[in-house]
Amino acid sequence: MAAICAWCDAPKQSGLICPDCGADYAKAEAIKNKGKAEPAPVPIEEKIEISTEEESQIPVKDPVFEKQVCLYALPSMLTFALLVQITGFLASMQRIFFGMPIHELGHAITGWLCGFNSIPTLWKTLTPENRGYFSSVALLIGLIVLTRYGLKNKRPAWLIAVVMVLLVQFYGTFVITLSKADMLITMGGDAMGLILATVLIGIFYAGKETQLYKGSLRWGFLGVGSAAFMNMYLPWWNKDMSAIGYGLTGGIPTDSWKMINIHLWSWDDLFNTHITIGLLCLLSLAVIYVLGLKQANQWEKEHEKKERLRRLKAA
Repeated sequence: MAAICAWCDAPKQSGLICPDCGADYAKAEAIKNKGKAEPAPVPIEEKIEISTEEESQIPVKDPVFEKQVCLYALPSMLTFALLVQITGFLASMQRIFFGMPIHELGHAITGWLCGFNSIPTLWKTLTPENRGYFSSVALLIGLIVLTRYGLKNKRPAWLIAVVMVLLVQFYGTFVITLSKADMLITMGGDAMGLILATVLIGIFYAGKETQLYKGSLRWGFLGVGSAAFMNMYLPWWNKDMSAIGYGLTGGIPTDSWKMINIHLWSWDDLFNTHITIGLLCLLSLAVIYVLGLKQANQWEKEHEKKERLRRLKAA
Protein backbone atom coordinates (compact mmCIF):
# COMPACT_ATOMS: atom_id res chain seq x y z
CA MET A 1 0.00 0.00 0.00
CA ALA A 2 1.36 3.45 -0.94
CA ALA A 3 2.77 5.77 1.75
CA ILE A 4 0.75 8.73 0.50
CA CYS A 5 -2.99 9.40 0.40
CA ALA A 6 -4.42 8.27 -2.95
CA TRP A 7 -6.84 11.20 -2.88
CA CYS A 8 -4.65 14.24 -2.07
CA ASP A 9 -1.08 12.80 -2.25
CA ALA A 10 -0.39 13.95 1.35
CA PRO A 11 1.83 11.69 3.47
CA LYS A 12 -0.18 9.10 5.35
CA GLN A 13 -0.67 9.60 9.07
CA SER A 14 -1.68 7.05 11.73
CA GLY A 15 -5.32 6.12 11.56
CA LEU A 16 -7.75 5.24 8.77
CA ILE A 17 -8.73 8.80 7.70
CA CYS A 18 -6.51 11.35 5.97
CA PRO A 19 -6.31 14.47 8.20
CA ASP A 20 -5.71 16.72 5.16
CA CYS A 21 -8.64 15.79 2.87
CA GLY A 22 -10.78 13.61 5.13
CA ALA A 23 -10.75 10.64 2.71
CA ASP A 24 -10.76 7.02 3.87
CA TYR A 25 -7.33 5.70 2.93
CA ALA A 26 -8.56 2.25 1.89
CA LYS A 27 -11.53 3.52 -0.11
CA ALA A 28 -9.48 6.22 -1.83
CA GLU A 29 -6.88 3.68 -2.92
CA ALA A 30 -9.54 1.25 -4.12
CA ILE A 31 -11.19 3.99 -6.21
CA LYS A 32 -7.82 4.97 -7.70
CA ASN A 33 -6.85 1.36 -8.60
CA LYS A 34 -10.24 -0.27 -9.41
CA GLY A 35 -12.54 2.63 -10.10
CA LYS A 36 -14.78 1.81 -7.12
CA ALA A 37 -14.61 1.04 -3.41
CA GLU A 38 -15.41 -2.41 -2.01
CA PRO A 39 -18.53 -2.53 0.21
CA ALA A 40 -17.81 -2.34 3.89
CA PRO A 41 -18.18 -5.61 5.81
CA VAL A 42 -21.44 -5.97 7.73
CA PRO A 43 -20.86 -5.79 11.51
CA ILE A 44 -21.57 -8.94 13.50
CA GLU A 45 -24.44 -7.27 15.34
CA GLU A 46 -26.10 -6.32 12.03
CA LYS A 47 -25.68 -9.86 10.68
CA ILE A 48 -27.37 -11.21 13.79
CA GLU A 49 -30.28 -8.82 13.36
CA ILE A 50 -30.74 -9.77 9.68
CA SER A 51 -30.60 -13.51 10.33
CA THR A 52 -33.11 -13.15 13.15
CA GLU A 53 -35.57 -11.24 10.99
CA GLU A 54 -35.27 -13.77 8.13
CA GLU A 55 -36.13 -16.74 10.31
CA SER A 56 -39.55 -18.27 9.83
CA GLN A 57 -42.24 -17.20 12.24
CA ILE A 58 -43.20 -19.70 14.95
CA PRO A 59 -47.02 -20.12 14.90
CA VAL A 60 -47.39 -21.11 18.58
CA LYS A 61 -47.29 -18.82 21.60
CA ASP A 62 -45.01 -20.94 23.76
CA PRO A 63 -42.92 -23.49 21.82
CA VAL A 64 -41.61 -25.13 25.00
CA PHE A 65 -45.15 -25.72 26.31
CA GLU A 66 -46.30 -26.84 22.86
CA LYS A 67 -43.63 -29.53 22.78
CA GLN A 68 -44.75 -30.83 26.17
CA VAL A 69 -48.43 -31.03 25.23
CA CYS A 70 -47.57 -32.66 21.88
CA LEU A 71 -45.59 -35.25 23.79
CA TYR A 72 -48.10 -36.07 26.54
CA ALA A 73 -51.61 -34.95 25.52
CA LEU A 74 -52.54 -37.62 22.99
CA PRO A 75 -51.23 -40.72 24.83
CA SER A 76 -52.60 -39.41 28.15
CA MET A 77 -56.08 -38.80 26.76
CA LEU A 78 -56.23 -42.17 25.01
CA THR A 79 -55.00 -43.94 28.14
CA PHE A 80 -57.60 -42.21 30.30
CA ALA A 81 -60.40 -43.12 27.87
CA LEU A 82 -59.15 -46.72 27.82
CA LEU A 83 -59.13 -46.92 31.63
CA VAL A 84 -62.71 -45.63 31.71
CA GLN A 85 -63.75 -48.49 29.42
CA ILE A 86 -61.76 -51.13 31.28
CA THR A 87 -62.86 -50.15 34.78
CA GLY A 88 -66.43 -49.28 33.81
CA PHE A 89 -66.24 -46.09 35.88
CA LEU A 90 -68.16 -43.40 33.95
CA ALA A 91 -68.25 -45.75 30.94
CA SER A 92 -71.97 -45.21 30.40
CA MET A 93 -71.46 -41.42 30.45
CA GLN A 94 -68.61 -41.80 28.00
CA ARG A 95 -70.87 -43.73 25.65
CA ILE A 96 -73.87 -41.38 25.94
CA PHE A 97 -72.00 -38.08 25.54
CA PHE A 98 -69.12 -39.10 23.28
CA GLY A 99 -69.47 -42.57 21.76
CA MET A 100 -73.08 -42.40 20.56
CA PRO A 101 -72.91 -38.95 18.86
CA ILE A 102 -69.79 -39.97 16.91
CA HIS A 103 -71.38 -43.36 16.14
CA GLU A 104 -74.49 -41.71 14.68
CA LEU A 105 -72.36 -39.21 12.79
CA GLY A 106 -70.54 -42.22 11.35
CA HIS A 107 -73.85 -43.50 9.97
CA ALA A 108 -74.76 -40.05 8.63
CA ILE A 109 -71.40 -39.32 6.98
CA THR A 110 -71.46 -42.71 5.27
CA GLY A 111 -74.98 -41.91 4.08
CA TRP A 112 -73.87 -38.53 2.71
CA LEU A 113 -71.00 -40.16 0.84
CA CYS A 114 -73.49 -42.60 -0.68
CA GLY A 115 -75.89 -39.85 -1.77
CA PHE A 116 -78.50 -40.17 1.00
CA ASN A 117 -79.96 -37.28 2.99
CA SER A 118 -79.16 -38.89 6.33
CA ILE A 119 -80.09 -37.02 9.52
CA PRO A 120 -78.20 -37.99 12.70
CA THR A 121 -79.91 -37.88 16.11
CA LEU A 122 -78.62 -38.94 19.51
CA TRP A 123 -79.77 -42.58 19.29
CA LYS A 124 -80.72 -43.10 15.65
CA THR A 125 -79.76 -41.83 12.21
CA LEU A 126 -82.69 -41.26 9.89
CA THR A 127 -81.86 -42.38 6.35
CA PRO A 128 -84.45 -42.38 3.53
CA GLU A 129 -84.86 -45.41 1.28
CA ASN A 130 -83.74 -43.59 -1.85
CA ARG A 131 -80.91 -41.24 -2.67
CA GLY A 132 -81.43 -37.48 -2.68
CA TYR A 133 -79.54 -34.38 -3.78
CA PHE A 134 -79.28 -32.09 -0.77
CA SER A 135 -76.52 -33.95 1.06
CA SER A 136 -74.45 -34.40 -2.11
CA VAL A 137 -74.66 -30.69 -2.97
CA ALA A 138 -73.92 -29.64 0.63
CA LEU A 139 -70.92 -31.96 0.76
CA LEU A 140 -69.69 -30.62 -2.58
CA ILE A 141 -69.94 -27.03 -1.30
CA GLY A 142 -67.95 -28.01 1.78
CA LEU A 143 -65.24 -29.56 -0.39
CA ILE A 144 -65.07 -26.42 -2.53
CA VAL A 145 -64.52 -24.36 0.62
CA LEU A 146 -61.72 -26.72 1.70
CA THR A 147 -60.18 -26.50 -1.76
CA ARG A 148 -60.21 -22.70 -1.61
CA TYR A 149 -58.62 -22.80 1.85
CA GLY A 150 -55.94 -25.22 0.68
CA LEU A 151 -55.07 -23.12 -2.37
CA LYS A 152 -55.08 -19.84 -0.43
CA ASN A 153 -52.84 -21.17 2.34
CA LYS A 154 -50.74 -23.43 0.09
CA ARG A 155 -51.78 -26.63 1.87
CA PRO A 156 -51.45 -29.53 -0.59
CA ALA A 157 -52.59 -32.01 2.07
CA TRP A 158 -56.05 -30.38 2.08
CA LEU A 159 -56.26 -30.72 -1.70
CA ILE A 160 -55.30 -34.39 -1.54
CA ALA A 161 -58.00 -34.98 1.09
CA VAL A 162 -60.59 -33.22 -1.08
CA VAL A 163 -59.73 -35.38 -4.10
CA MET A 164 -59.98 -38.56 -2.02
CA VAL A 165 -63.37 -37.59 -0.58
CA LEU A 166 -64.65 -36.70 -4.06
CA LEU A 167 -63.62 -40.10 -5.39
CA VAL A 168 -65.32 -41.87 -2.48
CA GLN A 169 -68.46 -39.75 -2.90
CA PHE A 170 -68.61 -40.46 -6.64
CA TYR A 171 -68.24 -44.21 -6.05
CA GLY A 172 -70.76 -44.27 -3.22
CA THR A 173 -73.33 -42.14 -5.04
CA PHE A 174 -73.10 -43.30 -8.65
CA VAL A 175 -71.56 -46.77 -8.66
CA ILE A 176 -72.77 -48.98 -5.79
CA THR A 177 -76.31 -50.34 -5.51
CA LEU A 178 -78.89 -49.28 -2.92
CA SER A 179 -78.43 -52.60 -1.11
CA LYS A 180 -74.66 -52.19 -0.83
CA ALA A 181 -75.09 -48.57 0.23
CA ASP A 182 -77.46 -49.69 3.01
CA MET A 183 -74.86 -52.22 4.15
CA LEU A 184 -72.12 -49.55 4.26
CA ILE A 185 -74.38 -47.11 6.12
CA THR A 186 -75.26 -49.80 8.66
CA MET A 187 -71.63 -50.71 9.28
CA GLY A 188 -70.58 -47.06 9.12
CA GLY A 189 -71.74 -46.38 12.67
CA ASP A 190 -68.63 -47.82 14.28
CA ALA A 191 -66.45 -48.18 11.17
CA MET A 192 -66.79 -44.58 9.98
CA GLY A 193 -67.11 -43.50 13.61
CA LEU A 194 -63.60 -44.80 14.32
CA ILE A 195 -62.26 -42.86 11.35
CA LEU A 196 -64.09 -39.70 12.44
CA ALA A 197 -62.74 -40.07 16.00
CA THR A 198 -59.24 -40.45 14.57
CA VAL A 199 -59.65 -37.23 12.59
CA LEU A 200 -60.81 -35.38 15.71
CA ILE A 201 -57.76 -36.59 17.62
CA GLY A 202 -55.38 -35.75 14.78
CA ILE A 203 -56.72 -32.18 14.60
CA PHE A 204 -54.78 -31.53 17.82
CA TYR A 205 -51.58 -31.31 15.76
CA ALA A 206 -52.98 -29.16 12.93
CA GLY A 207 -54.36 -25.69 12.30
CA LYS A 208 -52.06 -23.62 14.51
CA GLU A 209 -53.10 -20.51 12.57
CA THR A 210 -56.82 -21.19 13.05
CA GLN A 211 -59.30 -21.11 15.94
CA LEU A 212 -58.59 -24.81 16.51
CA TYR A 213 -55.42 -23.61 18.25
CA LYS A 214 -56.20 -20.00 19.12
CA GLY A 215 -59.59 -20.85 20.65
CA SER A 216 -58.37 -24.09 22.27
CA LEU A 217 -60.95 -26.10 20.31
CA ARG A 218 -58.34 -28.76 19.66
CA TRP A 219 -58.46 -29.81 23.32
CA GLY A 220 -62.18 -30.48 23.08
CA PHE A 221 -61.79 -32.42 19.85
CA LEU A 222 -58.97 -34.47 21.38
CA GLY A 223 -61.11 -35.39 24.39
CA VAL A 224 -64.22 -36.21 22.34
CA GLY A 225 -62.25 -38.20 19.77
CA SER A 226 -60.32 -40.22 22.38
CA ALA A 227 -63.43 -41.08 24.41
CA ALA A 228 -65.44 -42.02 21.32
CA PHE A 229 -62.63 -44.10 19.83
CA MET A 230 -62.12 -46.25 22.91
CA ASN A 231 -65.86 -46.59 23.49
CA MET A 232 -66.41 -47.95 19.98
CA TYR A 233 -63.21 -49.91 19.50
CA LEU A 234 -62.68 -51.81 22.74
CA PRO A 235 -65.82 -54.03 22.40
CA TRP A 236 -64.70 -55.10 18.94
CA TRP A 237 -61.14 -55.70 20.13
CA ASN A 238 -62.43 -57.83 23.02
CA LYS A 239 -65.01 -59.51 20.72
CA ASP A 240 -67.63 -58.68 23.32
CA MET A 241 -70.98 -59.32 21.62
CA SER A 242 -72.95 -58.14 24.64
CA ALA A 243 -71.21 -54.74 24.58
CA ILE A 244 -71.60 -54.46 20.82
CA GLY A 245 -75.29 -55.28 21.00
CA TYR A 246 -77.29 -57.85 19.07
CA GLY A 247 -81.04 -57.98 18.76
CA LEU A 248 -83.62 -55.22 19.15
CA THR A 249 -83.27 -51.88 20.92
CA GLY A 250 -86.59 -50.15 21.41
CA GLY A 251 -88.03 -52.42 18.73
CA ILE A 252 -85.32 -51.40 16.24
CA PRO A 253 -82.74 -53.97 15.05
CA THR A 254 -79.17 -53.22 16.08
CA ASP A 255 -76.47 -52.68 13.49
CA SER A 256 -74.86 -56.06 14.15
CA TRP A 257 -78.25 -57.82 13.81
CA LYS A 258 -78.83 -56.18 10.43
CA MET A 259 -75.31 -56.99 9.24
CA ILE A 260 -75.69 -60.67 10.15
CA ASN A 261 -79.34 -61.34 9.27
CA ILE A 262 -79.91 -58.98 6.34
CA HIS A 263 -76.49 -58.53 4.77
CA LEU A 264 -75.33 -62.04 5.75
CA TRP A 265 -72.04 -61.18 7.43
CA SER A 266 -70.53 -63.47 10.06
CA TRP A 267 -69.37 -62.39 13.49
CA ASP A 268 -65.77 -63.18 12.50
CA ASP A 269 -66.07 -60.91 9.46
CA LEU A 270 -67.47 -58.10 11.62
CA PHE A 271 -64.78 -58.52 14.27
CA ASN A 272 -61.92 -58.67 11.78
CA THR A 273 -63.16 -55.69 9.76
CA HIS A 274 -63.62 -53.38 12.75
CA ILE A 275 -60.37 -54.50 14.41
CA THR A 276 -58.46 -53.87 11.17
CA ILE A 277 -60.00 -50.41 10.74
CA GLY A 278 -59.16 -49.57 14.35
CA LEU A 279 -55.55 -50.70 13.96
CA LEU A 280 -55.14 -48.63 10.80
CA CYS A 281 -56.54 -45.64 12.68
CA LEU A 282 -54.08 -46.17 15.53
CA LEU A 283 -51.24 -46.48 13.02
CA SER A 284 -52.33 -43.18 11.45
CA LEU A 285 -52.37 -41.56 14.88
CA ALA A 286 -48.85 -42.85 15.55
CA VAL A 287 -47.62 -41.20 12.34
CA ILE A 288 -49.43 -37.94 13.16
CA TYR A 289 -47.99 -38.05 16.69
CA VAL A 290 -44.40 -38.47 15.48
CA LEU A 291 -44.71 -35.74 12.84
CA GLY A 292 -46.40 -33.37 15.27
CA LEU A 293 -43.74 -33.95 17.91
CA LYS A 294 -40.99 -33.45 15.32
CA GLN A 295 -42.52 -30.13 14.29
CA ALA A 296 -42.91 -28.98 17.89
CA ASN A 297 -39.29 -29.90 18.58
CA GLN A 298 -38.18 -27.80 15.59
CA TRP A 299 -40.19 -24.83 16.88
CA GLU A 300 -38.54 -25.19 20.28
CA LYS A 301 -35.07 -25.18 18.71
CA GLU A 302 -35.90 -22.07 16.66
CA HIS A 303 -37.22 -20.38 19.79
CA GLU A 304 -34.06 -21.20 21.76
CA LYS A 305 -31.92 -19.90 18.90
CA LYS A 306 -33.82 -16.61 18.82
CA GLU A 307 -33.49 -16.26 22.57
CA ARG A 308 -29.70 -16.78 22.38
CA LEU A 309 -29.40 -14.17 19.63
CA ARG A 310 -31.56 -11.75 21.60
CA ARG A 311 -29.39 -12.15 24.71
CA LEU A 312 -26.25 -11.74 22.56
CA LYS A 313 -27.54 -8.46 21.14
CA ALA A 314 -28.55 -7.21 24.57
CA ALA A 315 -25.12 -8.00 26.04
